Amino acid sequence: MLTLRPIKHDDLDALVTLVGSADYGLTSLPKDRQLLAHRVDRSVASMGDRPLTRSKSSYLFVLEDSDRGGLAGCCGCYGQVGGEVPYFAYELDTIDIGAQIEMPRTLRVLKVVEKKRGPAMLGSLLLDPSVRGRGVGRFLSLSRMIFLADHPLRFEPEIIAELRGWLDEAGGSPFWDALGQHFFSMSLPEADLHTHTVEGFVYHLLPRQPVFVAMLPPEAQRVIGAIHPSTAPAMDILKDEGFTLTPWLDPFEAGPIVRARVESLRTVQRSRIQTVVAIENEVAGLNKMVSNRRREPLSKYRIAMTTALENDEGVVLSQQAAQALQIEVGGRVRVGDLPPSRRASVLTTD
Repeated sequence: MLTLRPIKHDDLDALVTLVGSADYGLTSLPKDRQLLAHRVDRSVASMGDRPLTRSKSSYLFVLEDSDRGGLAGCCGCYGQVGGEVPYFAYELDTIDIGAQIEMPRTLRVLKVVEKKRGPAMLGSLLLDPSVRGRGVGRFLSLSRMIFLADHPLRFEPEIIAELRGWLDEAGGSPFWDALGQHFFSMSLPEADLHTHTVEGFVYHLLPRQPVFVAMLPPEAQRVIGAIHPSTAPAMDILKDEGFTLTPWLDPFEAGPIVRARVESLRTVQRSRIQTVVAIENEVAGLNKMVSNRRREPLSKYRIAMTTALENDEGVVLSQQAAQALQIEVGGRVRVGDLPPSRRASVLTTD
């Protein structure tokens, strides 16, 4: 059985191994033990009895596989981006020139967006290759929507997700090489690492002047708004949930940024609070996402991917699912549907 739960300090070794198995480093999950330990500390504090403010909260979950043991993936979300150090992105816009001489022309430009009180954000989605398929990737992604539905006050009403931009086989970015490299004087992996180690790194080095897209090399222009192939399934899932493309782009790789209203997300709207009416040895039903809706302590919060049978009286769970959720007959759970995947789950996002 697959169960999602909040990360613990004891998970650090397994998290380091999981992140190390990724083809490339994720911005929010650097391949650095000390930085990952800081991320775990922040998540544990956010889940504590006295939760951090939205702008400081960072929730990281791990996917446990009871059949094979160990961690099969992780995912996360943030209560709000910005705060003392603003959130930055590029905005793709157009300007009109030449009207005065009757030679009008439209040019694309990249403008810096700065948000001190930004939206909530999804991120840190990583699935172990050994468990891909069977809807596991979709469960890992959508489980965060279940958490949003159970704990809406921990998040801003609007939420975004940064999709990993296009990279070559060596992990290089034509966009970074054409633009960011000149201002940051370091490779893309080094810049990713500095965002975690140097507070205000992007704030102080990212130029505020608009960038004319036409002045960039053709290979850099082609990848603006493009996503890494591994991220395509994640994009499908987010679009199905109601996320739409924004004109915002990641300032490092020019990957797209999508957004939605939390209350409008499909899983948030369609999930149901049900009473557990029976627990049986086995349940022949549809694959569902079921949470125990635990609020205190949040460290006991669980979401299971399991077959469940809903009827007019409530929901029937298997003994294994009830044990994973730490729930008994009469307990209240949230049940969400798990639609079939459009394509094979690879699933990585920033």
